[in-house]
Amino acid sequence: MDIAYDVVEEMPEFPGGMSALMDFIRKNLNYDKSLVPETVVIPRVIVQFVIDEEGNIIHPVVVRGLNPALDEEALRVVKLMPKWKPGRQSGKPEKVRYAIPVTFERAAKVS
Repeated sequence: MDIAYDVVEEMPEFPGGMSALMDFIRKNLNYDKSLVPETVVIPRVIVQFVIDEEGNIIHPVVVRGLNPALDEEALRVVKLMPKWKPGRQSGKPEKVRYAIPVTFERAAKVS
């Protein structure tokens, strides 16, 4: 059976931790800031994926999007990520489902 856990004893970890993950996302996002809706309080796309036993990202999907162009950009950046430290259950590497927010900055308003 191809099961992915939601929680394991040792959760997967991005190389360098959460701050390195957020830096990676910020540095790799490439989008037209005018596409970010003004009506959304926090303009972010939630991407869910599975981190397999080797630390690879598999099956990335948008679970909450903003618009098709920004959703695709969030998926593109997730697919660029290096291998993670895999999650472990009872000392054995396991597939773990994970979700992250990809936050988009708005264009600066011109006065």
